[in-house]
Amino acid sequence: MQGSRSYMCSRRHVADMLRRLGFPELADVAVRELPDPVDAEQLESWGMRHGVSKDDLISRIGGSP
Repeated sequence: MQGSRSYMCSRRHVADMLRRLGFPELADVAVRELPDPVDAEQLESWGMRHGVSKDDLISRIGGSP
């Protein structure tokens, strides 16, 4: 959609979040592979390639998808 703004965050933020949620190895991969900044669509696609969905992360945080 033209003109819409996608959620963006830093690669470091993603790596820190993954470490806090118990994915230290995946955090290291994120630092090597993700662009900086990364948008939500890129992040979701990257997570799926590595076997982690947005719902998995939300569940680890304690929320419900």
